[in-house]
Amino acid sequence: MVLVLGGCADDNDAGSHASAPAAADAPRASEGLTNGDVAAVLQALHQSHARVRGAIGPHQLIVKARFDLAPQGDPATAEPALDELRPRAEHIEDVIELQWLTASPNVPRFSLSQSNDHQRGRDVVVDGERIYTRQANRTWYVGPLQAHVYELWLDDAQRAVYDAVALAAPQLAIAVAPGADGQLRLALSRTGSTNAALVHDDPRSAWRSGATIDEIGGTIDVDGGSGAWLSADVQVAYSMPGPDGRVLRGSLALEARRTALGADAPLGIPQDAQPLLERTRYDAERARLLDGLAGR
Repeated sequence: MVLVLGGCADDNDAGSHASAPAAADAPRASEGLTNGDVAAVLQALHQSHARVRGAIGPHQLIVKARFDLAPQGDPATAEPALDELRPRAEHIEDVIELQWLTASPNVPRFSLSQSNDHQRGRDVVVDGERIYTRQANRTWYVGPLQAHVYELWLDDAQRAVYDAVALAAPQLAIAVAPGADGQLRLALSRTGSTNAALVHDDPRSAWRSGATIDEIGGTIDVDGGSGAWLSADVQVAYSMPGPDGRVLRGSLALEARRTALGADAPLGIPQDAQPLLERTRYDAERARLLDGLAGR
């Protein structure tokens, strides 16, 4: 889920400049959200990080997700046929940690870590006009912040709860109860009917159209003003046909927490970062090697 997969004024536009504004006017929760309308809940959970941080300010969020998928029973034959796809049991645990500290819209300050239990991950620290990055178990590098593509990474973290709920959406029922400090608690359960309009239509998730939702449970606490999620515990179980004729059973369990931070909280800047590796552009390298012999 985390992986890696935006923008400031427009949720669908990541933009191209490092000094993009941090948010538009603070969003307001819709009536549909307070009534437990699934489409309205999905819309609230899909807000960009830029919009959410404009409503709630500096914060820390931690998301932990566990994914399991396994075929049921034994295959029809001991050995797979030529080019036959034979799935195996898979287990992945993802962790996302984000600290957003910026109070000024044009001076981003944050740290973001995304990793899983298969030794894959990345870390990013942005301090104003400097960006520090590293892949899992690799060296830190530092360079100038030249674009705000980082908004895509922040949106990945912000929308982790949305991703889990979107899987359950076609058979999701939501009961809403008021909570403390203007919060709303959304209780999730499975309904017997299917809303085909809520099946995720991303080509990369085409398998969902053939999946059956078996179980849904959990709760999500949202800010009643902005609709931003504050905490979530979501469980979804599903089944789908496998490529070798067996049924695949999968499950997703997600835990997410968001807490407020002071804008002056310390930012962990790597002290041993190396300058970002650069390669000379081909035109400049050719001119240097030919020493002016070639025409422009």
